[in-house]
Amino acid sequence: MTTPTAPAARLWLDLAGVHLEGVTWDAATTGGDPRLLLVDLSPGLVHEIEVAADGGPGAARRRGLTAPITAVHPTTRPGTLLVADGDGAALVDADGRVERLADPLAGRPGIRMNDGNVDPAGRYFVGSMAYDTTPGAACLYRLDPDRSLHTVLADVTISNGIDWSPDATHCYFADTPLDRIDVLDYDLATGELSGRRVFVDTAALPGLPDGLTVDAEGFVWAAFWGGWQVCCFAPDGSLVATVALPVSQVTSCAFGGPGLDRLFVTTSTEGLDDDALDAQPGAGGLFVTEPGRRGRAATPYAVPAPARAR
Repeated sequence: MTTPTAPAARLWLDLAGVHLEGVTWDAATTGGDPRLLLVDLSPGLVHEIEVAADGGPGAARRRGLTAPITAVHPTTRPGTLLVADGDGAALVDADGRVERLADPLAGRPGIRMNDGNVDPAGRYFVGSMAYDTTPGAACLYRLDPDRSLHTVLADVTISNGIDWSPDATHCYFADTPLDRIDVLDYDLATGELSGRRVFVDTAALPGLPDGLTVDAEGFVWAAFWGGWQVCCFAPDGSLVATVALPVSQVTSCAFGGPGLDRLFVTTSTEGLDDDALDAQPGAGGLFVTEPGRRGRAATPYAVPAPARAR
């Protein structure tokens, strides 16, 4: 049976990035304008890009932080973003002031944070990876709104895409070198994960699963590093659609735009030689397609309100 092909992704904004990652749609429920958030990991850049009325790129802002910056998410504190970096997680306000939240990797130069996401209750899940990709050297952490940090998965190699089903009873997770996407039972009240099992074995597909997102109907969309594509899996794990890209290093995807009906896809130039770059114009850019489905806006990290003076 032939897998249906969604419309191919086209270059939406040529950012000439080194390693774009972690695209997220911030609906700006706490103030400001709705926009896309994403990072360029190696140079430590955070991009904030509005979608114009004609669907093209609108106003954009770029923040330079201490590299690496591996993920970015909105928060419940207006004007403040949550970022993952080399040591852990921090808040960054509109003036560039940084407030550290947790630094589990401080003093460990061979390992850094990687991809992350916020659960429907406002908790932050973020994983790590060793620079030399040592098997089992990384973890997946949970940062609660009270700023307590918990290790929820150990023996991870490259912690990548993570997202939840629309009813928040399941969590999808990719440890990239395993060449599969796992699913876990999720307790929204406690933030506990259990019952890890294979959701889909991706060994027969080109590339390796990287960032992922779950749409409004529970379908899982995963970017494939080295695979030239994004794949869509139904809740039963069957492959139901593919989105082709003209570049190989596909890193993350998220639905965005006012109707949440456009799939934005980040890409990378990492590991590409000059010949490959010549053959892949647009690598390191932000791509878009309209696959006929709708997504969900990002949940902001629930920053605790400052204690009141007595």
